[in-house]
Amino acid sequence: MAEIRPRDLLSADLLERLGETAPDTTGLPGAVRADADVAATLGRDITKLGDVGYLNSALPAEFGGLGCTLRQAACGQRRLARHAPLTALAVSAHLYWTGAAADAYRAGDDSVRWILLEAAQGALFGAGHGMPGGDLRFADPGSRCEPTGESGYRFRHPAVLSSLTPAWDWVAVHAVTGAARPDAVLAFAGRGSRCTPAFRVARVQGTGSPGDVFTTSAIGWGHAILASVQYSDARRVFNLATDAVDSCWQRPAGSQLETGAGGHPLDQWPVAEASLRLDAMKAKIAEITHPWPRVPGQEPDLGGQRLIGIFTMRHEVADGARRVLHLTAQIADAQAVAAL
Repeated sequence: MAEIRPRDLLSADLLERLGETAPDTTGLPGAVRADADVAATLGRDITKLGDVGYLNSALPAEFGGLGCTLRQAACGQRRLARHAPLTALAVSAHLYWTGAAADAYRAGDDSVRWILLEAAQGALFGAGHGMPGGDLRFADPGSRCEPTGESGYRFRHPAVLSSLTPAWDWVAVHAVTGAARPDAVLAFAGRGSRCTPAFRVARVQGTGSPGDVFTTSAIGWGHAILASVQYSDARRVFNLATDAVDSCWQRPAGSQLETGAGGHPLDQWPVAEASLRLDAMKAKIAEITHPWPRVPGQEPDLGGQRLIGIFTMRHEVADGARRVLHLTAQIADAQAVAAL
């Protein structure tokens, strides 16, 4: 385990200077609005995180990183997302690709060692997942790519190059070949003069469950880190709503509010249910992150219940976050009543 944890790099002073975002009170609960140029804001934030070494948290010590565990990385992302949710989302792909590459490297697989070397030199990794619905595969079943020669592929899915990470150096793309027995292809496209060659094929495997450390870890790291960001953002919105209600709820002497009229809004069921759901979401994430091995075996066991558990965790966190935001809207309604 890393002696210095990723969250230790996120000082209060740094977090105050990140994000330049605020809850969007005119839209849906949990929405985030940014200043005029979202990409520029995120770019500045990512630079600040890189300056303190946060982006290298998952790299092994010999590559200049902290060598953190998945549990520590998820904890760091939760702290970051409480203050700058868009920024946390933007760097999530970089953390899970480097985390998966570190797992493979520690397991004796040097095939993606180049990812660690690139990240150590300051390269930023993004994810061009594009479309949801990958089921138990990496690539969306509707995506398509075709071989174009030795170690080359042309990706024909219109969304595979979309990325939440601005100014990336490498972006992951994956799709399914249209052959009679299709393969799932995972590759990284680079841009800029430093990315030579500009296209690297990381894995070509039969569709279905992953069969090696790198793809196994990418699924575990990816879902756990993204779920951590989603959980923390829901917690942030809930805390803002309850704090606002508590601060504005006043009971003047002799008023109807003083004698009851429904009681304090924070004593009502929306607050209780939201709190329980948030606790359940955090516990579900811990089921995946806490036992995740720092040095995985050569032949990872990600079949059966373990793989289902990862996807179940992600689904339950996403569903729980939606429910918490719905309940938070009801709490905000109570705030409006209290302000009358």
